[in-house]
Amino acid sequence: MEIYVNGRLTQVHVERKRIRNMYLRVNPDGSLRISCAKSVSEARIRQFIQSKESWIAKALSSVRKKETVNQEGTDSPVIWWLGEKKFVRYVEASRDRIVMEGDIMTFFLKDFSEERITKTFRKYASEQLMIMADESRGQWDEAICRKHHMPLPAIHTRYMTSRWGVCKPSEHKITLSIRLIHYPREAFESVLLHEYVHFLVQNHSSAFYTEVYRHMPQYDRWNGLLK
Repeated sequence: MEIYVNGRLTQVHVERKRIRNMYLRVNPDGSLRISCAKSVSEARIRQFIQSKESWIAKALSSVRKKETVNQEGTDSPVIWWLGEKKFVRYVEASRDRIVMEGDIMTFFLKDFSEERITKTFRKYASEQLMIMADESRGQWDEAICRKHHMPLPAIHTRYMTSRWGVCKPSEHKITLSIRLIHYPREAFESVLLHEYVHFLVQNHSSAFYTEVYRHMPQYDRWNGLLK
């Protein structure tokens, strides 16, 4: 079916399913997709779409800013991932997820709202950072915690803009900023060590940096990647 939305003739694809509610999505080509119960009339669908005109306009604006990557990738959005440039494309799907293939990062999304894109990216980035933490923490668990008879810390991630990491010795907890995913792995390694050393020295005195450099002589170069 077709309907005028915000003065524009728009194609609507209707999927009738065994569901109670009605769902609306904006496709990358600007068309709409409605999922609804089999008993819903066309008139009710049109009424529902018209009630969502303001939301549709915002969604369409977002979609136009996020065109699917072309073969060269030159006109697509870009995300820096572990210090490397990744071209982004968006695909409508029933489940939100990200798939990385070479230098292409594909977002499979139920809709293309900024909120969903951000939530999906941060979840994926958090998972990858936790994998990296698990791969790297063993040496610091041994050299810092076990050597000084300290409990091993719980490591978490959170989106932080003012800090790359936070250590809470009293809680045996380290929190890493999700923003680290944009920088080379060496930068991540420097932050992880930095927070571990805070279990030994809970300030940024010369004693703190002496301990940092002892474990990672290249700390300044690696941590400098974050600046």
